[in-house]
Amino acid sequence: MILAKSDGTTLEEHIDDCLKVAQELKKNIPDLFDDYQFYDTLILAILFHDFGKLHPEFQNVLLKKKNNWHEQRHEVYSVVFSNKIVLDDSSKKLLQKAIISHHKSFEELREKHNTQKEIEEDFDLIWKSKGFKFHPKDVIANLSQFKPKYLNEMLSYIIRTAEKFQIGIKTKTVKFSEQNNPIDEIVLTHEKFEATSDNFFKHLLFSGILKMCDHYGSAKIDSIPSLESNDLQFWNNLRNPYKHQIECWKSDENKILIAPTGSGKTECALGWLKTSLDKKIGRVFYVLPYTASINAMHKRLCNSIEHCKPIDAKLIGVQHGKIDQYLSQYIENDYDFLKEKSNSFKKMLHPFKITTPFQIMKYFYGVKTFEIGFVNLYGAKIIFDEIHAYDVVTFAQLITVMEFLTEYFRASFFIMTATLPTFQQREIEKVIGKHSLIKPTNEYLLQIIRHKISIYEGNIFSAIEYFDNEIQDAERIILVLNTVSKAQECYAIIKERFPNDKICLIHGRFTAKDRIKNEELAFEENTKFLIGTQAIEVSLDIDYDMMITDPAPLDALLQRFGRVNRKGEKGHSPIYVCDESSGSDRKIYPKEVVAKTIQELKNVDILSESNVQELIDRVYPDWLPEQKKEFEETKTLFKKSLESLQPYSKNKEREEDFYDKFDGIKVLPIELYNEYKSLIEDGKFIEADGLLVSLHKSTYRGLKFHKDGSMIDRDSFAILKNKKIKSESVILAKCKYSSEIGLLTNERCEAISNDDNFM
Repeated sequence: MILAKSDGTTLEEHIDDCLKVAQELKKNIPDLFDDYQFYDTLILAILFHDFGKLHPEFQNVLLKKKNNWHEQRHEVYSVVFSNKIVLDDSSKKLLQKAIISHHKSFEELREKHNTQKEIEEDFDLIWKSKGFKFHPKDVIANLSQFKPKYLNEMLSYIIRTAEKFQIGIKTKTVKFSEQNNPIDEIVLTHEKFEATSDNFFKHLLFSGILKMCDHYGSAKIDSIPSLESNDLQFWNNLRNPYKHQIECWKSDENKILIAPTGSGKTECALGWLKTSLDKKIGRVFYVLPYTASINAMHKRLCNSIEHCKPIDAKLIGVQHGKIDQYLSQYIENDYDFLKEKSNSFKKMLHPFKITTPFQIMKYFYGVKTFEIGFVNLYGAKIIFDEIHAYDVVTFAQLITVMEFLTEYFRASFFIMTATLPTFQQREIEKVIGKHSLIKPTNEYLLQIIRHKISIYEGNIFSAIEYFDNEIQDAERIILVLNTVSKAQECYAIIKERFPNDKICLIHGRFTAKDRIKNEELAFEENTKFLIGTQAIEVSLDIDYDMMITDPAPLDALLQRFGRVNRKGEKGHSPIYVCDESSGSDRKIYPKEVVAKTIQELKNVDILSESNVQELIDRVYPDWLPEQKKEFEETKTLFKKSLESLQPYSKNKEREEDFYDKFDGIKVLPIELYNEYKSLIEDGKFIEADGLLVSLHKSTYRGLKFHKDGSMIDRDSFAILKNKKIKSESVILAKCKYSSEIGLLTNERCEAISNDDNFM
């Protein structure tokens, strides 16, 4: 019996598992196999990819016996034995390069490679005196160690299995004494592919799909779900659709939809998706800018499409950096089950994934297994919701991603937003090819009059005093501030003035657990006050009666307004926009744009959706000069980064490093230290990570280098993780923390006892 895994899985069992995955992938990503027609080559690659594990010393490794394997690579021997089949030169290169690199990159193989001359010299110096007949890493000499019985049995199995897939194999005699080390032949002679050439894509995707088959086969995944148009049965319950919805559903061509909040944009996108799936199955990505809106959409679609809890979803997946904390709310006191569920979501098995743009962009930065990510994107149907919400750098990168996926990956796009300046719309139109631009009819827009706009001369704190009577009379009111510290200050004022009312505070300096709890509180009907930062703009599908807000750019304000009188059933709900900021927020929003926004809104009384595009284009006629420069430079640099990607190459950067470019810095409030320690000691790493708070890098630096001394220290400790002792660290924030108001960066807290440590 020849083993493939130390858990007792035989080589034939593992190959069979991988072949099942290949069949599932062909069904789920048909465009990839139609375009590249490498299914037969993939089957052969799977049949041979672990052939080298027949080496008796590798079998001893798996059996945990004494061995002379000396960290060789079984993939190298697999390539040698693949020479036994007759293949055309192109297929042979594709198969052998993918096999030899399916665990280690070419760079890693080169680093540990010894030339035949070095091996011979090393043998004379060391191994000969130890009684060895040849150097343990001498590939050619090692070929004589393979047992003919097992070689013949394995080759017979391969021929039989290939016939089941209607692949006829022609074999040839291979004299092992005449073979060269495949690293010399394949790796050391490999020349980089020209970026975006046919060979570049062919080898990139083939490498990715072989790795997928191996990874999923090892995980015993024998079925990969497909999303089909019949899965969108909830569609039948939609009655009296709007004209813009019907227009979106007519064809599967790329579409840009600009429509106000509450106009059924999600249904527009899903109807387009249903039409697309009628034509051909493919993977689906629903892209949203914020974690909270992703979680809310996941819950909504799990309920309407799968009629299940999010944790039980088979079709609708979710991907973002806080997925462990999101899933943990559905699982109590079962860490192993939580980890299992979390891993299943991270494996990208769900055919419909709701995700952040960074989960797509990371593959373009060459993070680990980026080839697998590109396989999933081939022929994908990608929905971009709230496309307006990104900064200049992210928008520029997304434009480049759209261009790349349109030109080379047959991806299709449905892009929607409530507000989009015409100049940004044109940037999207340049890169997505043939498309339709869809907007609601003017008759529909004229009917949507939900907000009475007033400019208040002063800041939000004086406005609270001024509008005291209206605030008391309102059933539910939103207060939006531009900075976390001012939102926390506002919360304290409202709580003191209205001690008997339920108040909800939302911003980015809560632990994951408290953030989820507060978001749920925002939906409760008896919550009178919702206080928060710009996280309120797009994160929550809520409906309040009145708003007072800090000044902000027009597009941000329009998104905030959408959280008030959402369905337009409350007449003209009052919106008060302060012309003075509550705090220093110049780094958040361009001063010129905010000033222009206030000036334009002074001329507005009752806001009609029919006038919104005109307002947007007056405030945003084009990029600001510094934005235009940043936009063009980002596109240029990102394209150069794409050109440096190479199949079989070492990852350009670790995934953690990639997220460091975009995410804040996670810190542990010092008051939660003991709870964190207890969770770590119990092996509950996901729950422990949920106690961390994300700080913007500028806030972190301000604390670290504050004149009072270093407010944040790094505390190193050791943990047992995956049966190994690992060195870990956590950044301690010496700031007060409250589950009600979050991390208070202006209030110090020093206390943990000296004997509290992880060692």
